[in-house]
Amino acid sequence: MNNDSPVIFEIEDKVGLITLNRPQAMNALNSAARDILMDALSRIHNDTDIQVGIITGAGGKAFSAGADLKEWSQPGSTGASGGLVEEFINHNPVDNFFTIPVRKPMIAAIDGYCLGGGLELALTCDIRIATERSSFGLPEVKRGFVPGGGGIQRILKAIPQAPAMEMVLTGNSYSAQDAWNWGVISRIVTPENLLNVAKEIASDIAANAPMAIIGAKEIANHSRDLSLSEALRMGHAIRWIIGQTDEAKAGPKEFMKKKNK
Repeated sequence: MNNDSPVIFEIEDKVGLITLNRPQAMNALNSAARDILMDALSRIHNDTDIQVGIITGAGGKAFSAGADLKEWSQPGSTGASGGLVEEFINHNPVDNFFTIPVRKPMIAAIDGYCLGGGLELALTCDIRIATERSSFGLPEVKRGFVPGGGGIQRILKAIPQAPAMEMVLTGNSYSAQDAWNWGVISRIVTPENLLNVAKEIASDIAANAPMAIIGAKEIANHSRDLSLSEALRMGHAIRWIIGQTDEAKAGPKEFMKKKNK
């Protein structure tokens, strides 16, 4: 493990732990951090020894304050456009951690500032927990641009329209209690318990059948964009596919063995 790396990746008990490691810059995402983060997410997606991923930030002050505006200000940087003009014209989305789904469950363990691209990254995760000192926001409009990593789209799917639009249009930051009230996060924990709780949730997930977890996430992700009848039809198809796996056939037998002991 290289503690000087802008992103640290570790594997422990079927859990891939990603730590954004630029505490001196509030874990802002520069190009080097983004490249390593993409590799880590790809590893979680593809490695059969990993069943759950956790993303957190080092330093205790920020999960991530978003894009590295210092890097954006350098000559030659695409800055807020980020290649989006070419993407729009060519109808060819740029591969990045905002657009490539990870098929394994992902948990965001948030401590401190979770702003801009940091919140967008957290919103790509399935489960989000945070400390009481955390704050959340999409401040891009205060900087003269708009969220480019799906922040607007995902926050509108995650929480009711009114608080979502307040967050998007004001650019203000909101407390962990606000985030919990709105449903952005599922738990508020103490800083010292943050990773322990995230790992406990990950351990509970990893104890389940791997393909069943992947199938359940697939159904959940796609159901949000379908009518109920379409979602049920798609869910039945995935359930049948999962039902053909060895783990699905062994599951009921293992249950009966334990029940009859």
